[in-house]
Amino acid sequence: MIRRPVAAVLLACYSVFVARLTLADPSAGRWAFHVADVLARRASDGRLEWSETEVLANVALFVPAGFLLAVVLGRPLLAAVLAVLASACIELAQQQFLPTRVPSLADVVHNGLGGLLGAVLAAPFSRVQRSTVGRPQRAGQY
Repeated sequence: MIRRPVAAVLLACYSVFVARLTLADPSAGRWAFHVADVLARRASDGRLEWSETEVLANVALFVPAGFLLAVVLGRPLLAAVLAVLASACIELAQQQFLPTRVPSLADVVHNGLGGLLGAVLAAPFSRVQRSTVGRPQRAGQY
């Protein structure tokens, strides 16, 4: 089981990674797009086009965020909603301040799906944490 403090630190680190990837000049993240394209082409035997890979990459980008946020908050539904809001804020920032970026409502939807998927995957962890909160520990138990 992943502990909330550990998940919070991982979430902070991952948030910096996502911010760097989504709020910097696109050339700064070119390596990530290249890796995603290579992996998707190999996994699909070359059948995926870049537009399909981009959708999958946008979904995958927010799976860890949704998962870690759900573990930290202990509320998967709230984590999924916050992931969508974070994605919307990223796209709004791209529109307002980053002329080299191309903001898209589709990105918000795809990131939101990733956040929801991550939150759903974390739901069992959230239930375990809620059921153990407030229980006294036995002697010798850490």
